[in-house]
Amino acid sequence: MPFSFAGRIGRLPYALWSLAAFFSQHLVVVGLMRAMGRPLSLDATFLIMPLRSMTVFDKTSVLTLPLALAFALSAEWALAALAFRRAADAGFTEWVAAYAIVPVIQIPLFAVLCVAPPRVARDPRPPVGDDAAEPMSWIAVTQGVLAGAGLTVFAVAVGALVFGAYGYGMFVVLPFLIGAMTGYFANQSVQISAGDTARVVALATLLGGLALVAAALEGAVCIVLAAPLGIGMALVGGALGRAIASNNRPPQATIPVVALLPLIFALESVLPPLATFDTVETITVDAPAERAWDAIVHMSRIEAPLALPFRLGVAYPLGGEIVGDGIGAVRRGEFSTGTAIEQVTEWIAQRKLAFIVLSDVPAMQEFSPYPHVHAPHVSGYFRTTLTSFELVPLADGRTRIIEHTAHQLRLDPALYWLPLARWIVHENNTRVLRHIKRQAEGTEPGG
Repeated sequence: MPFSFAGRIGRLPYALWSLAAFFSQHLVVVGLMRAMGRPLSLDATFLIMPLRSMTVFDKTSVLTLPLALAFALSAEWALAALAFRRAADAGFTEWVAAYAIVPVIQIPLFAVLCVAPPRVARDPRPPVGDDAAEPMSWIAVTQGVLAGAGLTVFAVAVGALVFGAYGYGMFVVLPFLIGAMTGYFANQSVQISAGDTARVVALATLLGGLALVAAALEGAVCIVLAAPLGIGMALVGGALGRAIASNNRPPQATIPVVALLPLIFALESVLPPLATFDTVETITVDAPAERAWDAIVHMSRIEAPLALPFRLGVAYPLGGEIVGDGIGAVRRGEFSTGTAIEQVTEWIAQRKLAFIVLSDVPAMQEFSPYPHVHAPHVSGYFRTTLTSFELVPLADGRTRIIEHTAHQLRLDPALYWLPLARWIVHENNTRVLRHIKRQAEGTEPGG
């Protein structure tokens, strides 16, 4: 089975299974693009990370991107398990399986494992099934938990503060390695069950998250948002670490794992992720265009109740003020985390207003016991680049307002973070449009 970390695999079966796992992602993208009538761009991104190509689809359903992410992570799981078994067959350290899930690096590793000849098996390995499991050694479990939590703090500090990398390495590879290190040390002296290993890995992941909050490297909300992806990858990594421990690999063999993290962070700093998306929101105002225009240009303070993401610390709009009029005028967008400076690029009175963002505000206020958190991702990793309001007078005296916005997301995997970003933007735009409607209709409190 391609997802199993047990046993060995020869060169030909490994090559066939790995090719199927890797290129199945490309086939999914091709099929979806054909179904949506989209052209296929055969560039380097499509070759290396094919499912990232789907992030340009503005009208994908709510479930499409998460399902695509689940498929991609399943493929990486299979590639890691197959690489583990092939490395065992070739006499390599099985820790190279961690490199099998890293874009770019996984391709030369695949080539090496395809040609490496088999070696004589070492001493017979103990069974890895639960029927051979022993009672947990609390010393080994403690070692595993501390190793996982320590690696979490070290890697996030290096990735975030040194490289500024919030991508595939931080949210996929790092949790996988945390699980692998935890699973390895928890099983090094005695072979515990797969279920016990999973529980130890989950505990290490939890303590690692708490350590990040305690070290002021992250806020609580960010840890919770990343938890589903992180815990899932950590559990897969735990299975790898448990299998490596059953092969009697010495602790010093974990050095290549620690070296992998700076390598992928450096790679991502050179090739940073970038996903762009646009949104369109519409609302009908029971007022003529001149009153709707006045509500947009002279927006009063927004006092509406906060949606869920805003109660969790995500930046939300409080109002806006335009200094001057016409193209080139400056707009000050007031948000819960600061003031964004914007410049008007289109001004057609009672018809259209558009502006670009010159300086943005932090994307969120972290939940933390500290006044300042060393988390660079709150600034610059999500940006609104353009906003426009188009007014369409209706025959019955009402006005339709169409709001267009354009955004950039520099977090990876984008398949995971993009649905969340779209939801937040939708709540943001809805909050603004409903306020404009109430202000234009004179139903806003104090209006």
